[in-house]
Amino acid sequence: MNQQCCKTFSPGRRRQGGVAAVEFAITMFLLLLIGAGLVEFGRAFWFYDAVVKGTRDAARYLSTVPTANLAGVGATTASNIVVQAATAGGVPAFSSANVSISCAPTACGAAVLPSNISSVTVSATYPMSIGGLFPFLVSGSAGRSSFDVTLAPHTTMPYLW
Repeated sequence: MNQQCCKTFSPGRRRQGGVAAVEFAITMFLLLLIGAGLVEFGRAFWFYDAVVKGTRDAARYLSTVPTANLAGVGATTASNIVVQAATAGGVPAFSSANVSISCAPTACGAAVLPSNISSVTVSATYPMSIGGLFPFLVSGSAGRSSFDVTLAPHTTMPYLW
């Protein structure tokens, strides 16, 4: 029997030899882009969560400080609580300058009696860049290499003293 008669020959098969490699390259690029986005936004959520925990702990502490110490030692200690929580969470370059403390309806330093204050608020702001680790995420955005966002968590608690 002649083996030439049973072979099928497809001339189109030769032209499609590199299609799988091109499809793989496009798909891999998209998957890497999605993965890089997940890493960047995960980092932002991680930092936000660390600072929120710090503001919550500081507001809880500040709500029990005597009225005479609110503006001085109490505010300094509360600010340090937020900084320590942010540092423990790996938030880079976070300092007490990022923390603000306020009392309502009277300012913390002006309060004489515990009844002058009904609530304490601890706020923090942290500017960060999304896309700094993977600049190709935003490379087409008017020459910018990252998106600048400000994380601004705050916690308000009733004054319990």
